[in-house]
Amino acid sequence: MLNYFKKNSLLILLGLFTFSVLNFSACKKSDTDPVASFTVSNKTPTIDELVTFTNTSTNADHVRWTFPDGSTATSNTVSYSFFPNGIYTVRLDAYNKNETISTFYEEDLSVCIPGKVVFYADSTNFKSPINITFKGEFAGSLTTYINGIANCGQAGALTIDICPGTYAYEATDASNKVWKNSVKITANNCIAIKLN
Repeated sequence: MLNYFKKNSLLILLGLFTFSVLNFSACKKSDTDPVASFTVSNKTPTIDELVTFTNTSTNADHVRWTFPDGSTATSNTVSYSFFPNGIYTVRLDAYNKNETISTFYEEDLSVCIPGKVVFYADSTNFKSPINITFKGEFAGSLTTYINGIANCGQAGALTIDICPGTYAYEATDASNKVWKNSVKITANNCIAIKLN
């Protein structure tokens, strides 16, 4: 069985000012050979989060997934959860019909023990809704207020589970008041952010 993968490398010879791009795809026999690839629903999942892997290989008759525990699957879309935290590699092999040519693609995922952040408003004078963007993506809206400080998971608040790190957020209410800041998330911890 012939195994190959496509790789580009860059060669710069200092002093000679030579610039070359070496393309190792010449090993490929034809444009109809399989090329393995896949997409991942979340590359930084939390422990036990179900992650979906979708085959995007070209010219493949069939594929085989290999997961960190040694289990395999052959469908085009598979879901898998990871435990404990750490870095895990998922591999996809793509084959031609007779399995005389195959390629593979691997992706590393960083699995973490999550922390939480909860956004809330605690006053009746806030202007509903408050729309919240977290990590540059819309995360949800607050449409009601809470008396006191919100707990993670509390109704009327917006709770986000996420891997530890520092993340930017922005919130805007109906009167165009804007809150913009960042929050540091730590594992097994809940941070409350009041938006009024």
